[in-house]
Amino acid sequence: MSVLTLLAGVLLLLLLLRDVYVTVFVARGPAGPITGRLYVYAWQLWHRLFGHSTPEARRRLSHLGPLLVPLTILIWAFVLWLGFALIFLPYARQFQLDGAAPFPGWFNALYISGYSITTLGIGDVTPTGMALRLVMVLAGATGFILITVAVTYLLSVSGALGRMTSLSFEIYRFVGRDEGYGPVNVLIVAARTQSHDELTNWLGSTASALSQVVQSEDEFPLLHYFHMPNERAMPLALADLLEIVTLCRTLLDPEVYPVVTQGLVSAGTQRIVMRYFHALRPKYERIQVEAGRVEQDRQRRFEASWAALEAGGVRLRTKGEAWQRYWELRQEWDTQSASLCLQFGYPCLEDWPALPGRQPGARKDFVED
Repeated sequence: MSVLTLLAGVLLLLLLLRDVYVTVFVARGPAGPITGRLYVYAWQLWHRLFGHSTPEARRRLSHLGPLLVPLTILIWAFVLWLGFALIFLPYARQFQLDGAAPFPGWFNALYISGYSITTLGIGDVTPTGMALRLVMVLAGATGFILITVAVTYLLSVSGALGRMTSLSFEIYRFVGRDEGYGPVNVLIVAARTQSHDELTNWLGSTASALSQVVQSEDEFPLLHYFHMPNERAMPLALADLLEIVTLCRTLLDPEVYPVVTQGLVSAGTQRIVMRYFHALRPKYERIQVEAGRVEQDRQRRFEASWAALEAGGVRLRTKGEAWQRYWELRQEWDTQSASLCLQFGYPCLEDWPALPGRQPGARKDFVED
């Protein structure tokens, strides 16, 4: 029995080592075997408990990401504590403990393990053998390393989260959602002021910042569970960004606007955003979106965009060619975007994102006050 207990403790520590290594040090890929399951099950439970279809539900869903940070550290600490407790359990009576309280062996093992990994050093536990002394040193060193790794990981996640939030807010403000504008208004202003180069430069800088966010999503799987409960959320911002690129490449006249319709920047931006959606796809239970609703929304947005751009004096392709291109390009991302938005409870295929050509000042609050 003592051999099995010892073996169980060693295996538990090896599992913890693998989990911390994969989660923290492997730059790409999913979380480790412990934290990966923790994130998935916690999200599923949280989603079922609080729902996602109301503003209040979205606020509660947004609390899960911050909650998972200390929960991850606590899980690691608990597994480390339990692993060394199982190792110490067969030898619990080979330690000299101050006081004559007749504690059972399992409690002594838990106490010695916690005493070691937290490096308390209060002097009331003394191992009697050389091997046990070395194991206690190993436990103390492991606890100290785990604390250091956890703090470093927490700071790294915080920095990556700041970059992600900053990028989504930048897209939100650039598009002008806070003033009631939409992606089509960006193109109308660019066409009227002949500022296509400025739009291209912004798309390039945004794509560069987004590539860093995508890399951070790969490095820190925990980031997938952070999201804003309002219209500044990253999935909504990226839907706006993709809509701008799609309109540029499908509706605008390539003879008049060659840079934004056929340039490398717009195509590269689309690929980077698609990489973000592909990275998130396996993280959640995929919510099925009715194909008919997506197609209706696609046609509705095309008609509204075409009318708004035409009224704004923007030079366009022929309507038949533009529709064919718009259909083909948008179907590469709109279903995935809709599924992700529904996962977090964002309005989709209806009020938000707003229809193109919406009048400034006609803003409808996304989150109820």
